Amino acid sequence: MKVLILHPDFRDPGGVAAYCYKLKDKFTLPMDHFITGQRPQEKVLLSKLSRMIYDYARFVMLLRKNRYDLVHVNPSLDPKSFLRDGIFLLVARMCRKKTIAFFHGWQKIFESRLERYGLWVYKFLYGKTNAFIVLSEEVKKIHEGWGFTHPIYREVTVTEDDDLEGFDIHKTISERQVAEKWRVLFISRIVKEKGIYETIKAVFLLQDRYPMIELIIAGDGDELDSAKTFVNKNAIPNVIFTGYVKGKEKKRLFKSAHIFCYPTYYGEGLPLTVTESMSFGLPVLTRPVGGIADFFKNRKHGFLTHSKNPKVFADFIERLFLDEELYKRISLFNYRYAQRNFLASQAALRLEQIYENVLMN
Repeated sequence: MKVLILHPDFRDPGGVAAYCYKLKDKFTLPMDHFITGQRPQEKVLLSKLSRMIYDYARFVMLLRKNRYDLVHVNPSLDPKSFLRDGIFLLVARMCRKKTIAFFHGWQKIFESRLERYGLWVYKFLYGKTNAFIVLSEEVKKIHEGWGFTHPIYREVTVTEDDDLEGFDIHKTISERQVAEKWRVLFISRIVKEKGIYETIKAVFLLQDRYPMIELIIAGDGDELDSAKTFVNKNAIPNVIFTGYVKGKEKKRLFKSAHIFCYPTYYGEGLPLTVTESMSFGLPVLTRPVGGIADFFKNRKHGFLTHSKNPKVFADFIERLFLDEELYKRISLFNYRYAQRNFLASQAALRLEQIYENVLMN
């Protein structure tokens, strides 16, 4: 069995690229990779258009040259990715290849537009796909409601096995409990809908009583400058912006933080930062968006709420700050849960089984 996986450039800061990068050396079967989408530093519209045409031409030549059994595409339900990756699927089927569409992000607004005006386009591009992989039960049910009878598999985002090499959860918890600063971590692409302002306001509500609480904001994005302006304008202390992080620096942040606060109302699949945070034993404060709602249990993984009110999240932070036993119990539970469910090596084996199932049918 030979598989071609389509995904963004590994240097892309998004979750799809990160997911594919974590799995690239974990497969036991032959896998080739094909880069799609915008390349780093690509700005000019003309260069984007010429690159898109070149990508499709190169894809056709690659399919004709190599005897791939399966093409695995990684779209998100947004206007750009939906159309781009749908065309790749269409071309692969024209070349008589079996195909899988693994949906990562899922924008509810675009879903509504499709249902009102363009569901036929979705069915035209994705209707002959041999199987879907999704990150939430909600997206699975949407496909079933749209009349799809294809096999639909559920998957999760993952943590790189090597990131946890040498990581001692018991030692880390002990170090966190005696640290001078108590760190709330927000790590994500910085956009409003990820809950950046709700997090800042939640921490600000606590800082008069608990001046040792510190907020670490890691990531880059369209809302970064506005978030910095908001912090400065309101003279909010103990907020540190690190910018985009990866590798050892990202691992260091996860180890030194105490909790992960993520009041997202974005079109999530299953956010990578949630699974990564749990892998390092961080209690998670979040909302039941996408795949989070399928597994997250209150007071076991952290705290889950439908509210976007910063006061609600401030109360959660305070509860974990004051209750060391509760903190320790959730931290250990998340670490062990992630070890059983979120390692990249485990996900690679599950994907290989899905590939085999598709090829057998």
